[in-house]
Amino acid sequence: MIKHSHQPHEAKKLPYKLITATALMAISFVVITGCGNSGEAKSTAPITEGAVAPSTDSTVQQTSNNSKSAADSKNTGKVSEQGSTSAHQSPASSAAPSNHTHSFPATILSAAKLGTLPNLPKGLGLGTGSDLLFELWGKSESGSTGHLRSYAKHHTDIVLDGSDKVTEITSSDPSYKKLVINQVIKELGKPTERNDTSKDVPDTAEVSYTIKNTSGLDQYLVFSYQTKTQKVNYVRLYFNSMTP
Repeated sequence: MIKHSHQPHEAKKLPYKLITATALMAISFVVITGCGNSGEAKSTAPITEGAVAPSTDSTVQQTSNNSKSAADSKNTGKVSEQGSTSAHQSPASSAAPSNHTHSFPATILSAAKLGTLPNLPKGLGLGTGSDLLFELWGKSESGSTGHLRSYAKHHTDIVLDGSDKVTEITSSDPSYKKLVINQVIKELGKPTERNDTSKDVPDTAEVSYTIKNTSGLDQYLVFSYQTKTQKVNYVRLYFNSMTP
């Protein structure tokens, strides 16, 4: 009987390059899978309470529009408030404005038709009683009795008749002295009368206009001026009283 010798079976060895390639593929798969899961987990992770999400363009635009609307509303409110204030301003005083080189003569004429002058307080004019005159301006420099009342502070002289009513007002208010007689005549037209007063006061003259008051009675508006400079000295308004 023939005995065969038993030799151990040796496992076949895989080539080195094949093992290396397989290992690298496995490692790469694990890395890729891990990164994908990590990114997914990161993108789907819930936002913790108190966290602020970044503003989108639409949110920024809306905020900008809201701010602009609020500013516009605030500005509109200011304009409305200013308009309301302007609409409720107090009436202008009777004193003449400083910028009146063109329209002031017409303003004087309009006031004269109402029996007063632009620089006088409301209520003072032809026909005003001495009691109201005293209430408005107080005691005159020349005393509280007599027909002539002088008020140097107001650049005005007033004549009363026998019943203590104002019949004549002469005012040398500074606003009148800014006028020149040619401008007065240009605006008011040809005067009713011209008078040379140089015998009484050198280098002076007068132009006068006869006007009707609201009652249809004649009143007289007089402008005294310097013949050399043509500047107005004073304005006088009067009517012929029936009471001596």
